[in-house]
Amino acid sequence: MLRAFLHSLVVLGLLLSTSHLRTVAAVPSLSQPSFLSIPISRQNNLPVSRADYVHGAILQQQHINTATKRLALMTGQAPPSDLELLWTIHQRISRLSTDLQRKYEFWKIAEILAFHRASSIASISHIALKTPSLSPRDAKLHNVPLAIQSNDYGYIGTFQLGTPLRDFRLLIDTGSADLWVGAEGCVADDGSGNCGKHNFLGPHSSSSYNQTKDTWAIGYVSGTVSGYLIRDTVSVAGIKLIGHLFGTAMNESSNFTPDNIPFDGLMGLGKQAISQQRVTPFLQSLYQAHLIPAPIASYRISRRADHKNDGELTIGALNPKHYDPSTLVTKPNVNKFGYWGVGVDAVHVGKKNMQWPNRTILIDTGTTLLIAPKDDVDAIHALIPGSTFDGQGWSVPCNMTTIISLTIGGRAFSIDPRDIAFAPIEYGSDICMSGIGIGGVGPFYQNTDWLAGDVFLKNVYFSTDESKDQVSIAKLKS
Repeated sequence: MLRAFLHSLVVLGLLLSTSHLRTVAAVPSLSQPSFLSIPISRQNNLPVSRADYVHGAILQQQHINTATKRLALMTGQAPPSDLELLWTIHQRISRLSTDLQRKYEFWKIAEILAFHRASSIASISHIALKTPSLSPRDAKLHNVPLAIQSNDYGYIGTFQLGTPLRDFRLLIDTGSADLWVGAEGCVADDGSGNCGKHNFLGPHSSSSYNQTKDTWAIGYVSGTVSGYLIRDTVSVAGIKLIGHLFGTAMNESSNFTPDNIPFDGLMGLGKQAISQQRVTPFLQSLYQAHLIPAPIASYRISRRADHKNDGELTIGALNPKHYDPSTLVTKPNVNKFGYWGVGVDAVHVGKKNMQWPNRTILIDTGTTLLIAPKDDVDAIHALIPGSTFDGQGWSVPCNMTTIISLTIGGRAFSIDPRDIAFAPIEYGSDICMSGIGIGGVGPFYQNTDWLAGDVFLKNVYFSTDESKDQVSIAKLKS
């Protein structure tokens, strides 16, 4: 059960490129509205029983590993290898009790690492093990008994595709720019058969389906998809984009195919510069077809602790019902790699100004934690009463009250302490792993970039405008 629950399903973070493909303009079918809004929901997959509970230190590290790969992608740095990430999981387990080490098959992980120690991780050569008893097949990383990265699905919205229109649940991602869904006849690349109980698009289900000869392939952090470019109708909030060019996947890796994966494809709302299909992304196509006033995507992210799932994606503008206009700050995008980032004027922990005027936050709906370099993370937690460090990550009291705020454009945006108390370290514990994790990429990990996921984004209304290359942030309307 544990292995099935923890099977890595990370589908965020593009790592591979595809062949160059042509772009075809879509035909507008309706007059321009002011903006379009659809609900987006968080798919929570945290264990609900003591038997299924994953120790908080491991869960935190899985999320840190995912975020670190995302951070590397967004800053043009080489990502850590899966072996390096597995080493971090190994180290976290090594600090747990013998019973928990047995539960998480610590020694099998150690043997897999030892088997690969001649490759990219020189630091594991000191492990005191006998010659590994595993065969090369058993030592492959897909046989690791614990997920290296988090299985965080992110936010899902419903779009309609084809003729007649049918609902497709799509993963919303600010860190990519491509739209794809499974194709009729899709097969899994592990030889297990079809692509699961999902909705598929093809000539049998859509009379307007038109497949081209152009192929595409995308590699994500933990999986790949590939297929053909097709043209078909895509509808959102009642607005149709006819003849839009996007991908249907004829082949999906096993990370996408299980029946319990709660989405049918992915809707990338990032900048056109990062499109791996080399086509005009959906948001830009709506704008070019004069169906929305601007290529703007705005987000209201829900918080589980509020006992609501009231997130919303707005396309074309900012939705005034969600934010306080007196707090709105609009800043130029400072990221040079096709993603979204803004400069931070100051960071406060409680009443203390940390004197950090040169930090940058990269905004990513595909990340859960707030990730920062070790020196910054250590300094923040030193000011949180009751915080402790286990050698790799920090924990905090689950009822902590310390307010952390980021000042952007002269406006302070506070993080609710409930969002920093990420997950109980053990089932029912009053000590929680921190939602602010240590992560860095690049030479000596001295980068001043932070990766801002849900821990920060749940506290603000935020919007991206590709035509002006700007990011807007405001306080939520109470």
